[in-house]
Amino acid sequence: HHVSVLAAKAAAPIGAIMTMIALATGAIWGQPMWGTWWEWDPRLTAFLILFLFYLGYIALWAALENPDTAADLTSIVCLVGSVFAVISRYAINFWNQGLHQGASLSLDAEENVSDVFWQPLVICIVGFILLFVALLLVRTRTEIRARRLMALKLRERTA
Repeated sequence: HHVSVLAAKAAAPIGAIMTMIALATGAIWGQPMWGTWWEWDPRLTAFLILFLFYLGYIALWAALENPDTAADLTSIVCLVGSVFAVISRYAINFWNQGLHQGASLSLDAEENVSDVFWQPLVICIVGFILLFVALLLVRTRTEIRARRLMALKLRERTA
């Protein structure tokens, strides 16, 4: 398999966990702020769909025994899932309603968050990106080693 296929397989559980954390912490924060644990807000709904997509992607990998077939089908599903990521990001702009504000960081300085929050926000964003990349590298290396081990075991059986 190409490393990109294994990296995508490795990234899905990380993305699912990060999306689940965002939904859970958002609900915890939303209860005292909005008076409800869940609201069918466009961004929340889009994030829920993204989380369900991650689960479906992971389940498809697990359901297919042939790794080549799984790689081909999940690659197609991954392309379709890219639409969910874009919708999640721009849901507020598409529907122009809901509880969430617009973008916190933008090229228009007047629409950005206050300077007091800007630096911590950027630090957190960079931190989560670095965490994701580190976890992705570890999980991808594990996937590559698992494939090599599977190939060695197959050679032993046929020899």
